[in-house]
Amino acid sequence: MPMTLSPRNQQVVDEFQRGHFTAVKEMYDEYYPALVDFGTQLTLNKAEAHHIAQETFIKLFQMRHRFDKLPDIKAFLYITVRNICFAYLRSEKETAPAPGAGSEVDWEEQSLIATARFEEGAQREEAICKITKTVDELPEPEQTVFKTIFCNRLTIPDTAKQMKLTPVAVTQHRINAIRLLRERLIKAGLFSAPLFIFYVAVFCGGQTE
Repeated sequence: MPMTLSPRNQQVVDEFQRGHFTAVKEMYDEYYPALVDFGTQLTLNKAEAHHIAQETFIKLFQMRHRFDKLPDIKAFLYITVRNICFAYLRSEKETAPAPGAGSEVDWEEQSLIATARFEEGAQREEAICKITKTVDELPEPEQTVFKTIFCNRLTIPDTAKQMKLTPVAVTQHRINAIRLLRERLIKAGLFSAPLFIFYVAVFCGGQTE
C-alpha cells in the first residue's frame, strides 16, 4: 500500500529533507524492492536493476530539498529508474556488459544482514568510518572524482573543468567510483544498501541537519 501523508509520513518527509538516516531507511523499505522489480522487468538484469535503484536513491537524496510531497518523491523514483534503464539498454547495444553484470545478486542477503546490524547508531558510525577509509583507497582518478562530486558537491561540468577532463570522462569515472566502492564494501562485508545510499548522497557532503 502506498504511503499517505499521515502525521508520521509527513515527519518522514521532514526527516528526508534534513537528510536523516532514518528517512533513507524508511524510503528504502517502502520503495526499493518495487524499484528493483521494475528495473529488472525493463533490463532483464537483476544485478543492474539494483545498481540503477541505488543510483536513483542517490540522485533523490542529493535533490531532496526540491521535494516536500510523497507522491512527487514516488514519481521521481519511478521516472528516474525508467530513464536510467532506457539509457542502460541503449549503451548495452554499443558496449560489452559491465563487469559483474548478471541476473544473480549474491550480495543481496549480506546487505540485509548488514542493514539490520547498522540500525544501531554506534555500529553505523563505525561502518561509516570504514567506508570513508575505503573511499580514500579508491584508485585515481576515481577517488578525486568521487570526492569532488559527492563531498565537495561540484557539478560534473565544474569537476571536468577543475580536473581538465571532458564531462563524459568525469561521468564514467563517477560510475566506476561508485561501482568500485560498492564492490569493495561487499567484499569487506560492509555493504548495506540504505547505508551506502546515505553515505554517498548525504554524509559525504555533510549536509545533514
